Order: sequence, then C-alpha cells, then structure tokens
Amino acid sequence: MSIAVGTSPQRGQNFIEIQNNRVKIPTTLLYDVKTLWNSTLTMLERSVRLQEFTKDWLQTYAAFTPLRSTPEDWRQIEYILEVVQLIRFWTLWMSKTRGVTIHRGFQVYPDIFDHLEMQISKLEWKRMQWKVDIREGLVKAKLKAAS
Repeated sequence: MSIAVGTSPQRGQNFIEIQNNRVKIPTTLLYDVKTLWNSTLTMLERSVRLQEFTKDWLQTYAAFTPLRSTPEDWRQIEYILEVVQLIRFWTLWMSKTRGVTIHRGFQVYPDIFDHLEMQISKLEWKRMQWKVDIREGLVKAKLKAAS
C-alpha cells in the first residue's frame, strides 16, 4: 500500500488531502528500509495509525482495492507490534548510544532472550495459523540471535 500511495505524486497528494481537517499534521505511509533498524515496525505502526485514511483513499483508487487490509490483517499487525515492542525499545536505546556499545549488548541480550522465550511460550498452544507462524518466526529469531 505504501508503494501504491507513494510512487505517484497525485496519489500521495490525495492521501494527504483525505487527512486534511481530520488530523493536525497529515502524513503519508512509510516504506520498509532494510538498512534502518526498526523501519518495518515504524512502517507498521504508521499503517495502523492511518488505516482509516487508507480505506478512504481506496475509494478513490479502486484499482488498488486488492491491497486493502482486512480487520484480521490489522489484528495480526497489532499483535506483532505488541510482541516486538520490548525489542524495539532496546534497539532504539542501543542506536542512540554514542561510542563503544558492546558492554551494553551484554546488558540487553538477557532481556531480549527472556522476552522471546516468554512470547514463544505464550504462543505454544495457539492453533490459529498466523499465531503459529509468529511463534515459528520468534523461535527462528531466538536461534539467530543466539548464534
């Protein structure tokens, strides 16, 4: 959706105009940037915040209707944001630190691993496929961080 809105100046301007008189500062959707820490989370948070405007925008640009997120999609996104909130906190904290940070990594890693383990255990008996998928992703993240 970010690309559909942002790759055309007219579509981007329309998205901003939809927000006029409804928010103090209209804004647009964000892209995921692989080289920036937390950019996926920031993109998802902004998408959640702007979802009502996305619906309105799709009424004007019906060709992009297949990109519309369902209430279930939004629920999954909000769940993911909740699960990774502590990890985001620590990565932001680490990225704002100047100078040598290796000693801070030793402080942060136990909290991150404990958080991952707690989230994995909370999802252990879930049967909804998207929750199973999130659990598998968390297990892989924990293994990756441990290696």
